[in-house]
Amino acid sequence: MSVQTSDDVYLAHRDALFGLAYRMLGSVADAEDVVAEAYLRWRRADRDDVTNARAYLFSITSRLSLDLLKSAQRTRVSYVGSWLPEPLVTSYDDSDEPSVAAERTDTISLAFLHLLERLSATERAVFVLRSAFDFPHAQIAEMLQISPDNVRQLFRRAQQRLGPDSEPRYVPDPQHQRALVERFLAAATTGEVEPFAALLAEDVLLVGDGGGKAASVRIPAIGRLRVARFLRGLIRKTTPTMSVEVVRANGAPAMLVRDGDEPIGLYALDIDPTADTIRGIHAIRNPDKLVRLSR
Repeated sequence: MSVQTSDDVYLAHRDALFGLAYRMLGSVADAEDVVAEAYLRWRRADRDDVTNARAYLFSITSRLSLDLLKSAQRTRVSYVGSWLPEPLVTSYDDSDEPSVAAERTDTISLAFLHLLERLSATERAVFVLRSAFDFPHAQIAEMLQISPDNVRQLFRRAQQRLGPDSEPRYVPDPQHQRALVERFLAAATTGEVEPFAALLAEDVLLVGDGGGKAASVRIPAIGRLRVARFLRGLIRKTTPTMSVEVVRANGAPAMLVRDGDEPIGLYALDIDPTADTIRGIHAIRNPDKLVRLSR
């Protein structure tokens, strides 16, 4: 196999490999590093030993991600407040979807990735490979160098820890989502809590990530009025130099707040299409996770 052909094979799978690494690590930079290292190992591989290029590349990527995740999870123990993934932000144009959503799009949302933090590193690897990329148990076992029975056990345990939230969700029409976000913004500017709160689910969950570097809710807030009052407090602190743009974060509607040219917060909304309400808000205020959004 020529080098050019070898590169073509890698490039055909690169987006999916990045999607795997990002789902595992929640960091764009770390996922890019993993995919770059996977490419170097692919270039050095003996082609005679590779019978399935996709499986081989996913195997390399999953193991590299797993090693990095184990180290990252130890570091996150001392993280200030809740830890949320670095967002993948695009415009709201329907055609401008993040390439990372190459496989199951419901496994890329910030809400889902935050949920995966409940799992151990190996449980997360098994669950992502099975749920997002549909690899069979036997192939996952070969990739992670564990037994098929262990893979089945880890997958069942992951499902139990995640509960019903691990099941696929119906994704509503993007324009309908945008209309709800704009109603939300309009209600937020009235100065009244009630119209604002009416768009929130009764058990809405607000998770904030300031990383100790920006003001944010450190303990997740639950409940319509509590979340509404907290958000109203933030809105009262706005200045004339601040602007709000409706964007997509990991494929879901979000509000990107800037002060001048600098991003100061991203609020991703988890919408319940059956009730037409917002059931979750993931507020990323940590400047380290917003730096890629600077103009």
